[in-house]
Amino acid sequence: MILITPILLGLTISALSGVSKEIVDTATSLGASGFQTVLLVLREARYAVLAAVIMGFGRAISEVGCALMVGGNFKGFTRVLTTATYLEASKGELELAIALGIILLFLALIINIVLNRLQQR
Repeated sequence: MILITPILLGLTISALSGVSKEIVDTATSLGASGFQTVLLVLREARYAVLAAVIMGFGRAISEVGCALMVGGNFKGFTRVLTTATYLEASKGELELAIALGIILLFLALIINIVLNRLQQR
């Protein structure tokens, strides 16, 4: 779940920023509360948010399994960060597995920040 959080956040923020400002202004001018306005924006972006959730779920399921099936897990040759995390956790090296997971989380976060900045241009 933690590894897909940056992806989910990036896609959800993109979906919500795609909702027209006029919708928010109209809801506010008609007397909608802040909570009602948030619900309206979520309703307008529901398909994009649902697509983000589905994409995050697919990534969570396929990340380790696909890397193990396609690349194997040979140290020094085909070991990737996700398979190394899985291997270390299964060996009981939880400190190293958590450190590798944090590195992977920061990589995903940095990529999402860069993509978000590029999208705002």
